[in-house]
Amino acid sequence: MNKVISKANWVGITLVIAVLFIALSGCATTQTDSSLADANDPEKVKAFEAKLKEVVKEVDKNPNYKRIPLDTKEDQEWFLNQAFPYWDNQISKEEFINEGLKRFPEYRDSFEFLAEKFKN
Repeated sequence: MNKVISKANWVGITLVIAVLFIALSGCATTQTDSSLADANDPEKVKAFEAKLKEVVKEVDKNPNYKRIPLDTKEDQEWFLNQAFPYWDNQISKEEFINEGLKRFPEYRDSFEFLAEKFKN
């Protein structure tokens, strides 16, 4: 197996592990290894995973958090394709929230909560 495929598989597996952690906490997501910008940077992926875990803990602490229904693979990939660029300062808080509301218009409070927690 060549190193590029190994690295891509590692990135995909690492993201899936992080996403499964979120899914178990009620904010379900999955990811393919080619969906995120900079997903080939293991340090960046590791930092993003750590932030996802922190966000999950905050979601779990908030009894008023309304779970965004990310139940399909398409929705899960879409979410990570919004969350990663927002966390990585590639898009603004407003863009993150507005994109979320286009897909899930009844979840403004949830997207605002997540936006806040991704930056704390």
